[in-house]
Amino acid sequence: MEHKTPLSYHFKDKHIWFDMTMLAALFVVAAYVPLLKIVPLVACLELFSFFSFHLLAKRSRFQLQGFLGGFISSTAVFLQILNDKKFASTSERDLLLTLLFALCSMLLECLFIIFFLADQLPFIFYIPFVMQLLFFITAIIYAQFHSNLLFLSNQSGQPTVDIELLIDHPINWKNVAKLSIFILGLVYAMHFIGSELGLSRGISTLLVSFFEAHAILVSVMTEWSMNPQDIDLINLLLLILLGNTISKSYLVFKGSNFSHKWFFIAMMFVGFALSVGATFFCSFLLE
Repeated sequence: MEHKTPLSYHFKDKHIWFDMTMLAALFVVAAYVPLLKIVPLVACLELFSFFSFHLLAKRSRFQLQGFLGGFISSTAVFLQILNDKKFASTSERDLLLTLLFALCSMLLECLFIIFFLADQLPFIFYIPFVMQLLFFITAIIYAQFHSNLLFLSNQSGQPTVDIELLIDHPINWKNVAKLSIFILGLVYAMHFIGSELGLSRGISTLLVSFFEAHAILVSVMTEWSMNPQDIDLINLLLLILLGNTISKSYLVFKGSNFSHKWFFIAMMFVGFALSVGATFFCSFLLE
């Protein structure tokens, strides 16, 4: 993964200062129009990816590229890693770790979204994502330090190709606008589906989460912030994780580069089961 320009060059150019000024202005506007919190949120994620790209990726391993790519789109990382022929010779260990790192960054981004869009939300609403994150981190640590599990002894050199996801620009406002409009559209589409078509909010949330977990999470949190009494938030969060689990499992099953498909799929559903179990156990304790 190569940087087109050094980070120091960006600070000498006016474009990064323009982006940061615009971001600050958007936060001010969002303070008066809560629905528009979506726009600075998306811009912050773009800016975070940019700095991570420059500060970490240049000396990173293949797995770290997957982690950084997961902040942009974990689905794109899965599609590229599992199907692109240039990764066909990559070891099973490296493929496994890269996919797990992409999932971890996706879950971290989900936690940031919940924290950003919800004011003083009880910790129980974070538990589904925290439990999955801890489970995948444990799996990464085990895979790194134990070589006796199935394919983990299958060693090879580091891949010489890169994951092509990151853009060397602070904030791509075109992407911010497109994703923000898409998320706002989801908010109103889910409201329309529920009120006019009679399809439950839970089903519509699950269906959209098959394709874009971050966007539907922002949509759900935005709608919940406007009508908290009408939404069973904890169940919707679990449905988003279920949709992500099913979609990632399907991508692994259909992918051609990773051979131990059922091992990874089982891992995905165990992680989801732990999230559900921990959430309802904590809910029971708090009653």
